[in-house]
Amino acid sequence: MEAVGIIDIGSNTVRLSVVEIQSEGTYRVRHEEKAGLRLGARLGADDTLGPQAAQETARVLLGFAWAGAQWGVRKWIAVATAAVRQARDGEAFLRTVSERSGIPLRLLGGEEEADLGMVGALNTLAERDGYLIDVGGASTEVTRFADRRRIRSVSLPLGAVNATAAFGLADRAPEGAIPALEEALDRAVAGDAAGGDGPLWIRPEPDGTLIALGGTARALAKMDRRRRRYPLDATHNYVLDPEYCRTMRDRLAGMPARERARIPGLGADRADLMAAGTAILAWAVARTAPQRLVISGGGLREGLFYSYLLRDRPGCLYDDVLEASTHNLVHLYGLPPQRAARVAAVAGALWTALGPLAGAGPEATRLVLAAAQLRGVGSGISYYDWRRHTGYILREARLFGCDHRERLILAAAAAFEGASGLRETLAPFSAVLQPGDERLAVRMGLSLALAELIDRETHGRALPLQVTCLPSALRVTVAAGPGSGWAIPVALAEDFRKWFGRALAVTRPIAAVATDEPRTAPN
Repeated sequence: MEAVGIIDIGSNTVRLSVVEIQSEGTYRVRHEEKAGLRLGARLGADDTLGPQAAQETARVLLGFAWAGAQWGVRKWIAVATAAVRQARDGEAFLRTVSERSGIPLRLLGGEEEADLGMVGALNTLAERDGYLIDVGGASTEVTRFADRRRIRSVSLPLGAVNATAAFGLADRAPEGAIPALEEALDRAVAGDAAGGDGPLWIRPEPDGTLIALGGTARALAKMDRRRRRYPLDATHNYVLDPEYCRTMRDRLAGMPARERARIPGLGADRADLMAAGTAILAWAVARTAPQRLVISGGGLREGLFYSYLLRDRPGCLYDDVLEASTHNLVHLYGLPPQRAARVAAVAGALWTALGPLAGAGPEATRLVLAAAQLRGVGSGISYYDWRRHTGYILREARLFGCDHRERLILAAAAAFEGASGLRETLAPFSAVLQPGDERLAVRMGLSLALAELIDRETHGRALPLQVTCLPSALRVTVAAGPGSGWAIPVALAEDFRKWFGRALAVTRPIAAVATDEPRTAPN
């Protein structure tokens, strides 16, 4: 087991994450802290940070070092970003902070910062193509990615802190300030473009996705969640209406900071920066015209961690985020991994046959496979009432690679005991769900219950499995089984007929056991 301390000295906030790496490449976040030093605002007219900023940062890192020691941190990954990058005394600043805190520091270049932000976001989201924007305090990184690989990126020297100062946006915005900021961003992109092609590589993609990182994006998501009375307390993978971003740009720019601080979901510590940060984000929305604006809680710190954890993988990226996240939870909560894999294999075979009956497309299969592996995860809290604990964990844990709606369906299926209980579980989240989702979750839950039963009754020897979907019945032929006396529980058989419109029969091959009669569900 290894504890790793990740530190990001940002232009607005200095942040710490302590992550514990266990066997099988599994991990969990153990501790987080932050301090709002606003280094980007401390850059003086001479473009220096000065000794006082270095001393205050060192004091913060000394506190981080003490916190890390409580968790046994011996490996530190600590970086500084745009404010230090832009400071003429950046090297002296880093040297002072490192010497006084005892933590080695490294200065990131703009392109490396963009790469790491993408690694952090894409290891926690299932998106494959689109743009990514990270609005920091003194810079903004924009990245174009396709098939989960970076195509191009740029680090722009404007972020929420320095743009607030440069364009007078701490309070009510002066006339013309927002257009001037947008023009400055366009010029910065054009200046970065090779061959004089200007900002054309950042272009509208109406079917695409824009992933937004950073404090501005998270604050907008919290404000929108409060406005909508969103039933989940989840910012990561929250989908924001792009039009809301543009609306809030205009609203925030027209408000003094004291009124912004009263907006539900927006903290007073960020109120003065929100007009500039939102204007930068709205600029990216206008330039990319995305169909979806997805908020990511994973960013630079997560990118630093995954670059260490996955250093032997190409691009330091998981191939399948949900699969990797499921694997992580299986091991963290002490589930038997071989049993989890077997039940998932049986459930996958069943769902392949049942999917058309359930009215579900291929996207539901990945949820079934994950839910099958995680079905007993609640026993990690207590075996008694494990279903309720399972539902809670899968709604609240760091389960990546599925959106909020998918996570609710997955959690309900993994905790399934009956249709009525599932309906009560999902009722508070109706605003997130779509018509037919309750029915889908019930059918998934029944499939998992059947898969679990088959694995248990065959002593883990059900595979290879043959599933035949007949007009009036589903016939499941298993490879082996425990002699006689195996019958499908009446309640499961009745629910199966009700929700799938098929009787259920589970048999063993006659060639394997000639004297066994098929075990058929009662009509």
